[in-house]
Amino acid sequence: MAESSYPRVASFRTAAELAAHIKGLGWEVPFDDAILSAPDSPLAAPFQLPWHKGWRQVGNRFAVQPMEGWDAQTDGTPSDLTRRRWMRFARSGAKLIWGGEAVAVLPEARANPHQLLLNERTAPSLADLRQQMVQAHRERFDEGRDLVIGLQLTHSGRFCRPRAETRLEPIIA
Repeated sequence: MAESSYPRVASFRTAAELAAHIKGLGWEVPFDDAILSAPDSPLAAPFQLPWHKGWRQVGNRFAVQPMEGWDAQTDGTPSDLTRRRWMRFARSGAKLIWGGEAVAVLPEARANPHQLLLNERTAPSLADLRQQMVQAHRERFDEGRDLVIGLQLTHSGRFCRPRAETRLEPIIA
């Protein structure tokens, strides 16, 4: 079998070099050869998000996606590290912060003993963190109406490790 060689994208020093390579492959993949900065960038443009009562405007197209920080308190409330990370998200300029990480819906549903948890006992600490994020965003950007903060709720199912990182405690329906 013949060995194929694919150039690394980083090997193209200019947009024109990349465009020539793509054209040589017989592909038609249009792209801009310059990155636009705000306010001309499409990423800086607001968009309409479907909302439970119609639509909600999000101030730009920069978003923070959920990730696993796994540094919450063992009771599921945010730790200082969790708060620091989420506050950095609030000050980043992203207008859609879809949670700083996935939040478990039951104590036994956590993938890690340090995963955030949403229940009646932890809800006030998460609400307080959200309020701090909104305030930090307003202080930095002098606005906050077009900021959307959400949560990704999760259940780790067969990958649950609620009490020890090294011990699976799967929950199977």
